Amino acid sequence: MPVAKNNEMTPLQRAREEWEANTTPHPKKHPLSKFRPAFHTHEFREFGEAIAWVEWDGKYIEIKKIEKIPCAGRGAAIPIVNFLKVLADKYHVRLWGQAKSYTPDPPWCDDERILSQEELEAWYERRGFQLVRQRKPAPTWIWYPDIPRNYVDDGSVCLPAN
Repeated sequence: MPVAKNNEMTPLQRAREEWEANTTPHPKKHPLSKFRPAFHTHEFREFGEAIAWVEWDGKYIEIKKIEKIPCAGRGAAIPIVNFLKVLADKYHVRLWGQAKSYTPDPPWCDDERILSQEELEAWYERRGFQLVRQRKPAPTWIWYPDIPRNYVDDGSVCLPAN
């Protein structure tokens, strides 16, 4: 992550520092493939009853995945998303990522309900995210508080232009 010229922290670095001060590490092991017995670990962080894997590249906070803790009640992911939005607003950085419905790795409660893709997109919209919908199977991109004016959308990816 780049450092400002006079050794001051960038807004993104300050947001990350506050994120790490208010969340706890929650490493999560994932299978690389359904066909190979190999695993990797993502560095999720826990806040309330949810975990998030975020990346801090360039000028943006990228949301890779958000999951509620197994068997947590409805709405368990709202506080972690709200905290990320507070950081984005406070430090004037954008959040972005893909709205992609998926079944989390076990353990998982038997009666858990996974949001459909349409429900997940509506969930993000209700929380103030702007969506860039593309032809399926391309992903739907989420942006908060807004979409950068210079984003690149080639139909397969929607990234900020450098």
